[in-house]
Amino acid sequence: MKIKVFALGGSVFTENLDKLEEYAEAFESFDEQIVIVTGAGKLKENILAAEEVGNQAELDLIGIKATRLNAQTLKTAIESHSKTPQTPEEVQEVASTGKNFVMGGLVPGYSTDAVAATVAELLDAELYIATSIHGVHSRDPDHPEAEKLDKVTTGKLREIVSGNNQAGKHDLIDGTAIGIIERSEIPTRVFRGIPENISKPEKVEGTDIVPTQKR
Repeated sequence: MKIKVFALGGSVFTENLDKLEEYAEAFESFDEQIVIVTGAGKLKENILAAEEVGNQAELDLIGIKATRLNAQTLKTAIESHSKTPQTPEEVQEVASTGKNFVMGGLVPGYSTDAVAATVAELLDAELYIATSIHGVHSRDPDHPEAEKLDKVTTGKLREIVSGNNQAGKHDLIDGTAIGIIERSEIPTRVFRGIPENISKPEKVEGTDIVPTQKR
């Protein structure tokens, strides 16, 4: 069975911190090994507060620490490896134990989705992007003519979303994550990351991302 990597959006996680035990139960329900990469969520306020005085690299470092704090919070409730990987090499090392593990950011300039895509690429895993909405839409989900897409190619996805490498300001999926998904043809699904959906991501409403075929 393939490893499952979850990009757990910081916004959806921090908005549901009162459901921490429910998240833990959902993640522990899998027979496969799972990896959870957490985002910053409400802790993005720390990044925004430092914008006027810090450079982009410094803001990225704040963001990485914010994601790791959320990872540590989830680890208090879930049975997982004690180590929080902080480099790609440590990801491979911890994954080799067969235990589930939780982690945050790795390097400056990478969104949660890009980190999760990198981990999925390293481990030849499936990728599940758990967000605050039900999937990828044809345009801004708040637009009255927006349609939720059941499938979308990486090429079309690039047209829908704009890559943004500023700390704390990533779109649904950024260009770096899309590129990694495409180059390694990573099976990817986007869905709403509430606890009741986590244990059955293939069955709930969502969007499958299909790598555009290379010529």
